[in-house]
Amino acid sequence: MKTAAGLVVLVSLLLAPMGPTGAAAQESDNAVFHYSLLDVDVATSSDFVVGRWHATGWIGTDFDRVWWSTEGEGLDRELEGAEAMLLYGRYVRRFWDLVVGYRHEVLPASQGYLTVGVMGLAPYWFEVSLFGFVSYDGDPSLRLEAETDLFLTQRAVLTLGGEADWLITGDDTLDLDAGFRTIELGIRTRYEIRRKFAPYVDLTWVDEAQPRTLLPGAVEAGRFRLGAGLRLIY
Repeated sequence: MKTAAGLVVLVSLLLAPMGPTGAAAQESDNAVFHYSLLDVDVATSSDFVVGRWHATGWIGTDFDRVWWSTEGEGLDRELEGAEAMLLYGRYVRRFWDLVVGYRHEVLPASQGYLTVGVMGLAPYWFEVSLFGFVSYDGDPSLRLEAETDLFLTQRAVLTLGGEADWLITGDDTLDLDAGFRTIELGIRTRYEIRRKFAPYVDLTWVDEAQPRTLLPGAVEAGRFRLGAGLRLIY
């Protein structure tokens, strides 16, 4: 009898589901998490100094999240560009979210955009974001962002990335014709003293479209920026 009872217990343990089920699994799915990242640095380009910031984060569950981001830069102590985005994201497939929301550009011209896009992890561990924007005036544009991390050591990380903004039609508010508005390609090396605290140096190539009212050659077409900064994660 003791042997039979032992067999019953053993079979029950083997057939028992692994991990939380029922209410416990549902509670795990509905747990709320959050993530915030801030990059702030100073870069030199030709004969001027550029201060830059980029912050992004989210709060929510595994399936529904609110995403936010803000970025901008100042040139010689004057703010040259700034924007913020607030998006709702819904999990649609493994590693990918569909997002919709609002983007507001403060400078160089104050303008709001309806935003829709996808964010996720592409092959070779590239983090990719593709956004479509429509301004209040009905001008459509696209933005593609991509980056990947290569671990040189357990603490030294090399990041390759880029961003491209494309105006599908001309934008009178920005005084720009259709075509690429900005293109940035960069390489960054950071040293993670801790995962949440990492100084870095980077080299970025930037090309920006010229406003219609400026004479050709009045703005440098493409330039390199060498910078140093700090990454904080919360």
